[in-house]
Amino acid sequence: MIAGPAAFSPADRLQRAAELLSKHWTIALPSALASLALVAVVFFGVITVVVGTLLGHAAAGHVGTGLGLGTGLLVAGSAFGVACIAVFVAHAIAVAAAPDVLADRQPDLAAALLTVLRRLPDLTVAFVACLLIAIVPLLLCFVFVGIPLILVLGYLLMYVPAAVIIGGEGGLSAIATSIRIGRTRFGESVIAWLGLFVANVIGVVVNGIAVHIPIVNLVVGFAVGGFITAYAALVMTDFYTELRSGAAPQAAPTLPYSGPPTIIQ
Repeated sequence: MIAGPAAFSPADRLQRAAELLSKHWTIALPSALASLALVAVVFFGVITVVVGTLLGHAAAGHVGTGLGLGTGLLVAGSAFGVACIAVFVAHAIAVAAAPDVLADRQPDLAAALLTVLRRLPDLTVAFVACLLIAIVPLLLCFVFVGIPLILVLGYLLMYVPAAVIIGGEGGLSAIATSIRIGRTRFGESVIAWLGLFVANVIGVVVNGIAVHIPIVNLVVGFAVGGFITAYAALVMTDFYTELRSGAAPQAAPTLPYSGPPTIIQ
């Protein structure tokens, strides 16, 4: 008897993603470097604002204080915006490189970057749309009502990057696809989401332990941020690829009736 295809096991896929990440860890480098750059920008941005304000006050009193503060905020804000774009692109690179790792190959980061640049307009549309959808839940977080809404929203939208980059969908259609997969393949998707949630909790705990150790905290944050992002990219891409075809199962085609079998005729 010929064995059929192996059943899809979400728990096994989560474990396999971790094993492949440890083997092909270079997929985590873009996100790790971008996260480190963001931390550096925030640090030097604060210094720029403070120094600009002090120098402005020393040079021209209250007027100089305002000018120095405004200039510092402009420079720091511009640098922060560029760093955020770098983080966004780095996360997308991890998704684009995920199929290589899932096939147990070393990731081609250069090819992944080219893929992201080609898909950047649709990625931007998806990002802006997701941000607009999240505005109300984010505002409600101040009264704690929005926290469960954010968690549910994160679950429903977790396949959006993979749908845009791997599936080649537009920004809005990727959101619809992600919601459909999360709704119709709830059992598998909720296990994927829980796996990512636990990974993030572990990352927070590790960062919390290392945060008070100078230099070590930067290295740990650099590594943890990169690996968690890469792990999320692997899980989202793997589950999206497996579940998208079964998100809306189609009935078998009905052949037209062509009369009784030949032996009866």
